[in-house]
Amino acid sequence: MPVAANRRALPLLALVVTGTVLGGCTVGPSDRPPVAVRDAGVAPQHRPPPPQPSPPAPPPPAGRYDPASLPWRDCTAVTAPPPAGTAPAELECTEISVAGDLSQPGPGSSLVLDVTRAGSGPAPLVVLGEAGEPGTARAARLAAQAPPELLESYTLIGLARRGTGRSDPVDCIPERAREQIIGADPALRGGGQLRELLDTTRTAIQTCVQELGTLLSAINSPATADDLEQLRTALRAPVLNLLALGEASRATVDYVDRYPGSVGRVVLDGAPDPGRDDIAASEASAAAAERGFDAFAADCVARDCALAPDPRRALTELAEQLRVTPLEEPEVRVTAGIAFQAVLETLGSPERWDELAAALDAARNGDGTAISRLVEPLVTGRGELPAQFDPGLATRCNDTPTRVPPVRAEQLVAEWRERFPLFGGMFAQRLLLCSAWPVPTEPPAGTGAEQAPPLLVIATEGDPRTPASGTRRTAAQLPAAVLVNWQGRAHGAEWRSRCVTDLVTTYLVDAQLPVPGTLCPP
Repeated sequence: MPVAANRRALPLLALVVTGTVLGGCTVGPSDRPPVAVRDAGVAPQHRPPPPQPSPPAPPPPAGRYDPASLPWRDCTAVTAPPPAGTAPAELECTEISVAGDLSQPGPGSSLVLDVTRAGSGPAPLVVLGEAGEPGTARAARLAAQAPPELLESYTLIGLARRGTGRSDPVDCIPERAREQIIGADPALRGGGQLRELLDTTRTAIQTCVQELGTLLSAINSPATADDLEQLRTALRAPVLNLLALGEASRATVDYVDRYPGSVGRVVLDGAPDPGRDDIAASEASAAAAERGFDAFAADCVARDCALAPDPRRALTELAEQLRVTPLEEPEVRVTAGIAFQAVLETLGSPERWDELAAALDAARNGDGTAISRLVEPLVTGRGELPAQFDPGLATRCNDTPTRVPPVRAEQLVAEWRERFPLFGGMFAQRLLLCSAWPVPTEPPAGTGAEQAPPLLVIATEGDPRTPASGTRRTAAQLPAAVLVNWQGRAHGAEWRSRCVTDLVTTYLVDAQLPVPGTLCPP
């Protein structure tokens, strides 16, 4: 995406004067009280002006890392292809060994994590991804789209978190059980059908307990924070600068809280709600997914796609068709649940909405190949990479103490299906997935966020995966956070919004923060 020539002037342009919008960004509504008209017969009251908040501290220096501290090797040819219309970035790969549990070091407790780098800048910018896209793959994708000045100032270093990508991957759930869990029909009704899903999940988790042992409880956000500190040491860097997407923001916030002296410049893009209540988070996600589908449907109709004039009806009719006759595909058997999962996999990427519409239309005509491919990375894995479902489930269950009884899940299935017709049943059913997972111990409370330097938090109004309301709560809990709101519809604003790209680049490269509450247009 091109970067405006006046990018370095954006912090000044972000100041809105007399309602004029400058540089594609505006400041949010004023919180000052309305002006009252004073009665002519009342003497004016002289009150001292309210105290002005102290300006935030400037971001710290980005630091430098030692490019020769690890044995890097070229791996450009083995990485995923870059986004359409972009040239692949030159990539190098390496591995680091980290302690499985810093509190209990010893032989046999180490893990190997996969690391990539792109760019030639002196400062390290560590990229974290979600279970669905390891940080190594995300770094490669961002490097192909990043503004040149960012790659001149930073080297993008992608870290595949525990269990993801090639980092000692978690691959413990039998493939058939995984397909049954992911493909559970959102229209499941009654306690008997839910208990069947619960039994399948319990059997799968028992297999993971036997295969992983103590590692089962070590795949979580606090452990990733410890891994980041060990990565900083391996890179011989004074601080780590971080770029985290979605659920990976939890680990980044933990890092800020646990190692404030090691924190450089941090960007959280689409952070989830900081609360640990899985029911509340799932309810918000179901609502966000419904809104996301509405946005997809409106775009589909505007383009006169194959699902027009009513994409919602087309999806529900396809689900009914698949309940009668599932589509047998070599990779994944396409059921109603798999079709809905394919939608969830692509709602956050508007650039793939054409692909989604075509896949759903093909399935209506008896060809499930495209839908199968959309969910293949989650269910069976792709290429050398294992299925993405297992590490995602481990992180989710280890990051929340919530365990939902089947009776409560059955109540929520009925309630949410009424409120969120497409996705309510699916999100309510999945509250059972952690029920047999060992309840994690509460991580020690950190206090480092009070001393952390200012960081940038980006909330996307139409994010179908991490609702903007939760991202704003994350920003509110971080004393030095500066919030930017993007009015777009995607999971993550990175390089999708010129306004956000300029603000992020100015912060990372020039250490200039935007005006708090800056609003970027769609």
